[in-house]
Amino acid sequence: MVFEYAPCGSLFEHLHIREAEDLDWPTRLRIIMGVAYCLEHMSQLDPPVMPAALSSSSIYLTEDCAAKISDMELWKVAAPGDEESIVYRFGILLLEVISGRLPLSEDHGLLVLWASSYLDGKRPLNGMVDPMLRSSVRDKDLAVLCDVVRLCIHSDKDKRPAMAEVARLMRGATAVSPEQATPRDNPLWWAELEIASTTVESG
Repeated sequence: MVFEYAPCGSLFEHLHIREAEDLDWPTRLRIIMGVAYCLEHMSQLDPPVMPAALSSSSIYLTEDCAAKISDMELWKVAAPGDEESIVYRFGILLLEVISGRLPLSEDHGLLVLWASSYLDGKRPLNGMVDPMLRSSVRDKDLAVLCDVVRLCIHSDKDKRPAMAEVARLMRGATAVSPEQATPRDNPLWWAELEIASTTVESG
């Protein structure tokens, strides 16, 4: 089995280990969109396949911070219900990217329970954003992403959207296309992404 080298370590390291470089908001969006597009592609294969697990520890980053899903048991034919489970895990991963918090911690317990007061409207949504990012996250973008989270973690798994629908909703919220989420060697790539982001903000 051969894996492509991902020199920037895991998403977990960048979100939770102080020694790793912090990820700004556009970079986090590009990473989570890369994951969404990858899962969408796997769900549409014939037969579909799904990773056995999905977490920030299994998301590795290329030199330009594109996402690569790494899972030793990745190529397993999806059993009934696998997609609903992965959609739920994607929702948790999206919460982790937004908040910068661990999925489970001694201080706050389960991330999904900690976030529930924000998702239920009891607290302002902006309060769940990673403090380092609050000034750069627009309220309307956050609201759409949290709508996606609510759908993904719905207690009734039959009411969770398919991964293709999740990717569509995420693209509408982030304006990051599959091409933009793909690893690039071109040094002008980040300039192009910055121009695209500016265009979306001014639209």
